[in-house]
Amino acid sequence: MNIDTLVKWLGTTLFLTAGTLASLNIPETKWAFVLFLSGHIVLGFLFAIRRDWPMMIQNMFFIPIDILGIVRWFSL
Repeated sequence: MNIDTLVKWLGTTLFLTAGTLASLNIPETKWAFVLFLSGHIVLGFLFAIRRDWPMMIQNMFFIPIDILGIVRWFSL
């Protein structure tokens, strides 16, 4: 398995875990935004390196949304 595939699986795992956690609406739900942010950063860099601009832009667009979620849910 090459590094691209491993990074994509890491992102997939982070997103699926975050989505599940968010849907549970429990006190730990706030950590979903940290997982979403991690996944978007990891995949954003991979897509930038691979020059997959539509996917890079999509992932970079979600970073401010993830940060807003972190700020709101963690009351920062």
